[in-house]
Amino acid sequence: MRNITALITLCLCSSILFSCGAKNDAPKTDTPEVETPKVDHPFLLGRGIADVTGPARGVQMWGYVREDQITEGIHTRLFSRAFIIAEKDTPEDRVLFVSVDIGSTTHAMQLEVVDRLKPKYGDTYTLDNVILSATHTHSGPGSYWHWGSTTPLGSGFVEAHFNTIVGGVVDSIVQAHETLAPGSILMGTGIVEGGGANRSLVAYEANPEEERAKYNSDTDKNMTLLKLVDDSGPIGMINWFASHPTAMTYDNHLISGDHKGHASQRFEESMGAGFVAAFAQTNCGDVSPNLNLDNTGPGENEFETTRIIAERQLETAEAIFASASDIVGGEIESKQIYVNFAYLPVDEAYTNGAGQQRTCPSAMGYAMAAGSTEDGGGHPMFKEGMVHRNGMIDGLVKNMYKLDDPSDECRECHGVKPILFATGEQDPPAQTQVLPVTLTRIGTLTLASVAAEVTTMAGRRLRNSIAEALGTSPEQVIIVGYANDYGGYLTTKEEYDMQQYEGGHTIFGPWSLAAYQQEFDRLAKGMVAGETVASEGDPKDLRAVVVSVDLVGDESTAPEGKALGAVATAPQETVAAGDTVEASFYALDPRTNFPQPEPFVAVQKKNGDAWETIADDHSWSTKLRWRAEEETPETLLLTVSWAIPADTASGEYRIAYIDGEYGGQTGAVTVQAVTLP
Repeated sequence: MRNITALITLCLCSSILFSCGAKNDAPKTDTPEVETPKVDHPFLLGRGIADVTGPARGVQMWGYVREDQITEGIHTRLFSRAFIIAEKDTPEDRVLFVSVDIGSTTHAMQLEVVDRLKPKYGDTYTLDNVILSATHTHSGPGSYWHWGSTTPLGSGFVEAHFNTIVGGVVDSIVQAHETLAPGSILMGTGIVEGGGANRSLVAYEANPEEERAKYNSDTDKNMTLLKLVDDSGPIGMINWFASHPTAMTYDNHLISGDHKGHASQRFEESMGAGFVAAFAQTNCGDVSPNLNLDNTGPGENEFETTRIIAERQLETAEAIFASASDIVGGEIESKQIYVNFAYLPVDEAYTNGAGQQRTCPSAMGYAMAAGSTEDGGGHPMFKEGMVHRNGMIDGLVKNMYKLDDPSDECRECHGVKPILFATGEQDPPAQTQVLPVTLTRIGTLTLASVAAEVTTMAGRRLRNSIAEALGTSPEQVIIVGYANDYGGYLTTKEEYDMQQYEGGHTIFGPWSLAAYQQEFDRLAKGMVAGETVASEGDPKDLRAVVVSVDLVGDESTAPEGKALGAVATAPQETVAAGDTVEASFYALDPRTNFPQPEPFVAVQKKNGDAWETIADDHSWSTKLRWRAEEETPETLLLTVSWAIPADTASGEYRIAYIDGEYGGQTGAVTVQAVTLP
């Protein structure tokens, strides 16, 4: 139980026509109970949600790879959303799908989740049937990777952050398991307009014209949605739509679930307690939410862009959810294999007339360092489309990072890509060379889980080849992105040759997609034939190998005569709906008591003699930012802003700063209520 260490009370006038404290109660009506008809449900369904928010201050953020993008606070918290689908008659046949608000998942994460579930559930959940898929938000903390953390390319591994993510994922899974009940799944599809733009048109248009002519858009506008229902009514929803969560730009320093997280929270709020909604990720590799394609738009700022892109997905999801009628039924089967993608032979059946080929040890190209220009770009020394080596660049990189030069064989294998980092040829490698390939069949629906960022056309080709191998239609195949590990991008051969950002970050060379098609084909045909499909690689378990970096908060003190947690600045006494109010507190570094899965702050409305929480730091209306005072850097201030929603009723409100013990000091402060004339 945490202490309320400081309170600020204010009176809110929702309109100049109303005085503070005015009543606005709607008349209550009795709703007749309608008996829900019993249905012969084919599945057991469960759902759960738990917090996975990482360190709110002092940790480099995941995604943009900028040393100056360090967490300073929270806009919205991050969550793990878990769903279990099991056959009712043979419940051992099941799949566990988790959508988690982080940049990427890892093999170590999947291993740890399965290991923590084993004492409670035995062999019910395995590497074969557990899918951990990241939403790919770029506004979460990093430093939870094992791979690369001991190399010059890594940023250190923080075990406390890794454990916070895994702990939240496991908590959401336990909730899902404990809520299992007979249920049905309805599926529907729809189109999201204005949800993303192709940020790499020069690469997309390098694909054959006759192939592009088969599609009416240069991005996948389709949303596929599953509606989970039991005898109590709708209990959950999962949808997949392709759009990068980069609406929050590299200038942002606040933790945020970006548009996927915001859409999920909005859907859940509309459905009520107990409902879990995942806006999951698919093949968004070349799709940007910044529709102006210059790191801006469609909103006036990054928060508005995030809200708009979320609402466009939300509108489509709500329409599909309301009309979903295709019943999903049939047997469940899930299988995961591991493939070593370094120098993997690729059969000519997958190379479009180019004969037998092979993949390469992982390497990143110059264009990777250029970043996606449309989403903010990268280092100014690099530009997208670089296909020629530069001796000065190679020398600088070697001297700065103390890396071995790529072998001639590796350079030749990667073709037009000038290699910046030969990550697969380092000792030890800076990236895993072994990645999972996962297929899950729920009746006629297939989830193809890929540990990569798949571009629009690469996703289409992969769906087509998997559907052909399974004897189904591409519309019944969903690419699940960022699943169970991370291995860079996945482009078509034609896109790779253009060496835009996505091609420069396709780490296993020009035939990477062909290799994935080959391995998914092998797994699909084996599943159809009922045969065991062997892994072609053995991923390393680095959990006991990599040493953690300590997460240490800065020493925090309050000015003389003040306690930690005390009010530093109070907001104006009278405000109106639509205003933004701010309050600040003398704060402890949030890393000191990390993790804190419960809110740091709460906005509360007075209801009689009690205070009712109406918003906290997972709400869209609040922002939290920790900053040291310039003149006294040992004094840390937490500034809380609350953008008062336009529909907020008049009344008395307060902002409560809630935190754990301050080294034995509670810092409790009482603030007199504001009274208006």
